[in-house]
Amino acid sequence: MLKILINISFILLFLSCKNNNQAVRTPVQHQKSHVDMESVRHNRELNRREEAYISKMIDRDTAHHYLDSGHGFQYYYLKKNNNTHYTAHAGDKVLLTYEISDLSGNIIYSFKETGEKTYHVDHENYFRGFREAVKLLKEGESAVFIFPSSAAYGYHGDEKKIGTNVPLVLKLKILKIEKQKTE
Repeated sequence: MLKILINISFILLFLSCKNNNQAVRTPVQHQKSHVDMESVRHNRELNRREEAYISKMIDRDTAHHYLDSGHGFQYYYLKKNNNTHYTAHAGDKVLLTYEISDLSGNIIYSFKETGEKTYHVDHENYFRGFREAVKLLKEGESAVFIFPSSAAYGYHGDEKKIGTNVPLVLKLKILKIEKQKTE
């Protein structure tokens, strides 16, 4: 009986290893839908128009020297601090105030409305441009940042006062930076 079971096992093993010459399956190629491509074209055109408008706005403003953030937005200093070189890093606690307006100067959230905030760098859910702007300034500095909608609240807005695809101006003051404690 044991000899029969061993023989059957060898036969099954041999048959399971048999090459049945079936073609190897190739991965399925998925094409982007027409709707996806149309959305991409729409967003690129929106970004191009916003950046052109912001560039013209900056060119007309001869009173300020604008800097490129390297993160898709421009800014200029209201007050600089040359006594320190430290800017906020991930995990630092920053005491700040800010005001948000649209490109026409209409205030959406005032300094009074937002008040002093304690912001834990890169650990809180603020829009992308805000998170990057905080890391550009030193303690005691203030600046004005101009964000295209893609660096602000984008398509969704803030679901309160800021609508869909609204470029924003952020006035930001860094009052204090508390470095992250390393353990």
